[in-house]
Amino acid sequence: MRKSILPLSIVLVLSLIVLACNLPFISIATQDTGLVATSVARTVAALNAQQQTVPTLAPQIPTLAPAPTQTLSPIPTAVLPPTATPLPCNWAKLVSETVVDGTNLNINTSFNKSWRVRNAGTCTWNANYKIKFYSGSAMGGPASKNFSGNVAPGDTIDLILPLKAPATAGTYKGYWHLYGDDNVDFTQTWGLWVMINAVNPAAAFAVTGVSTVVDDASHSCTPAHNFNFTANITANGAGTVTYHWIRNNGSTTTASLVFAAAGTKTATYTWSLGASGAYWVQLYVDSPNHQGFNKVNITCS
Repeated sequence: MRKSILPLSIVLVLSLIVLACNLPFISIATQDTGLVATSVARTVAALNAQQQTVPTLAPQIPTLAPAPTQTLSPIPTAVLPPTATPLPCNWAKLVSETVVDGTNLNINTSFNKSWRVRNAGTCTWNANYKIKFYSGSAMGGPASKNFSGNVAPGDTIDLILPLKAPATAGTYKGYWHLYGDDNVDFTQTWGLWVMINAVNPAAAFAVTGVSTVVDDASHSCTPAHNFNFTANITANGAGTVTYHWIRNNGSTTTASLVFAAAGTKTATYTWSLGASGAYWVQLYVDSPNHQGFNKVNITCS
């Protein structure tokens, strides 16, 4: 803008001078050159003032709003269907059973153990399939027994074994497995078993009392002295008693007594001591009671 106004001012001034010189009705001789100069100066000053009042416009650059951030949706991960595990030809699952674990049965009592199993495989079982004794206590059961007939996949069969509780009281457990017509065991890892407690219908066998004494409770142990202990063990019936002589220093000695009937039997024990001090000995019945009886104190001087 300033470059265009300044040349225009110069042109106007020169035009005024030329115009003044060429007007016919103005006498050059009588014209006041001072007035002309003054007029020209005022014109230039006015133009300069006009130039100064023209505002300078700053370029207006529009501010652009930032583009919105685009959030991309995650690409969904394809979920593949699980790969089906093919079923084996022979596969069995236990459905139910009779004579649950820990059942109490009198000694010498006959009973039937039954397992209901489902054919969970793809092959049909036939009468050449077997249940066989595998390990543990057979309890008078057969070594093997054939299936009663065909069992299609998805159907069940009851496998029944005739068993008998042993003649001696105690806990017994036996395992049986399943075999195909190719004589291959297909019981997997779960197996079939029976576990019972064979009990005497009479009172349970137990030690009802122990009385322990020593021949000399206090003695000089220089030289070493033998302390002799005697325990009278009373049981309420036939059975085997397993016991321990326990000393206060942690040492133990194990022995047993067989009772043919109710009564009292004697057990003896000797401890040789050669150092002064106070000691004790106790008889502990491990079977059948799991019980400790009276301690006997002794002194070495």
